[in-house]
Amino acid sequence: MRTLFLKIFLWFWLAMVLVSGTLILSVVTTQSQFTASRAAQSDRTITPLVAARAADVLDDHGMGALSDFLASLDTTLHAQAYLFDDEGKEILSQPAPPEAEALAQTALQTDDTKVLITHGKKFVARRTIGSTGSRYVLVMGTAVESAADALRAPLETQFVRAAVVFLIAGLVCFWLARHITAPIRHIRAATHRLAAGHLGARVGGSAANRGDELADLSREFDHMAEQIEALISSQRRLIADISHELRSPLARLTVALGLTRLRANPESVSGLDRIELEAGRLDGLIGSLLRLARLESGSENIGHESFDLGALVRDVVADAEFEAQSLQRHVRLLRMDSCSTSGNRQLLASAIENVIRNAVGYTPEDTSVHVTVENGTGNNSGFAVVRVRDHGQGVPENSLGDIFLPFYRVGDSRDRSSGGSGLGLSITDRAVRLHGGTVTAENCPDGGLAVELRLPLDLKPTEKKERDLTTDGRVSR
Repeated sequence: MRTLFLKIFLWFWLAMVLVSGTLILSVVTTQSQFTASRAAQSDRTITPLVAARAADVLDDHGMGALSDFLASLDTTLHAQAYLFDDEGKEILSQPAPPEAEALAQTALQTDDTKVLITHGKKFVARRTIGSTGSRYVLVMGTAVESAADALRAPLETQFVRAAVVFLIAGLVCFWLARHITAPIRHIRAATHRLAAGHLGARVGGSAANRGDELADLSREFDHMAEQIEALISSQRRLIADISHELRSPLARLTVALGLTRLRANPESVSGLDRIELEAGRLDGLIGSLLRLARLESGSENIGHESFDLGALVRDVVADAEFEAQSLQRHVRLLRMDSCSTSGNRQLLASAIENVIRNAVGYTPEDTSVHVTVENGTGNNSGFAVVRVRDHGQGVPENSLGDIFLPFYRVGDSRDRSSGGSGLGLSITDRAVRLHGGTVTAENCPDGGLAVELRLPLDLKPTEKKERDLTTDGRVSR
């Protein structure tokens, strides 16, 4: 019972069933009390008349007529009747229950109606005098109907009653729970879309027109989403505009630098080289900003080209290994499953390259960055998983989700010394999400950071072939 809908539904259903059962029991109990009160009144009024009539029938018409009269009482009043003389003997010599005989002896001593209830039977006794002056006692025995008796019914009837109660209560509770939780489901769906980068996600619709607190919550969510969309769109426009505006003065700076070199003396060469280096870094930063702006605005062409992801990663690893050797580091492709995906090959190559370059920058000298490409299983079924692991110091746990934000730095001094701009992982995150995948990072138990890129497999994935690699990074079959 983890969902709010199921909790509300089951609790409402249980409450309605309990209320229905309580009402049924209350009605039955009240009816039983009413029946008992009515029976007591009937005993006081009808029993004396029946006793007098029985005595008259015996005195005027004899034993046969009395037997017929007592038998008729069984049909009309559903009572087993016995007539006793003043010595306590049953006149028709029919076997009488001991309770009836004892009650008859008691009734002979009084003019009141005597009642005895025992073992589910009720005996009513009344003394009377016949037409000849003889004294008699009439005892009538009837079954007592209890609350349990009122609930008794054939098994089929009880099943139908229970089914009807459960069905009606279930339908009402289902509608009620669905009506209550519908706005919550809409808000949850809109939250997921907003978190996935769809800034136009809104609740809207009937959820915002209900006129209750949940409708107010829906409208507040939509207002919040509008504010977030406006802020992020403004930020994206600002980044894109600044990047475009910086390109022109940077181009002029590069031209001026080239002209200056023509007239520069040897003492100025080192300073000009430094200017050229920083201008190149600035140009790379502006290029990254423009690409990030295009990715976030959705103007980057993704395409539907199908390609071998394993081969792509192998090529990227080969290039990264060549550069890492100059830093006394290595990049090793430990596993490569042949799997295909679709999209923009160049964009994904750049995204994977960013992650590997980042890992090379933080892994210590004389260590290796390990890369694997696997066909996902279990929770990753239907996805290709590219895993890049370094052997550095890792990232604080509370910063794992922030390293994909633009310009985010875990530690300024360390990041600046590495020459990073804080945009590489952001571009990777946007590029992978545009392809329907996800990027996550986690610290390894034995040290280092592992970044996983999950990309959906192509509709017709190639046959999986696992390949072992030699120490120099080449695939051995």
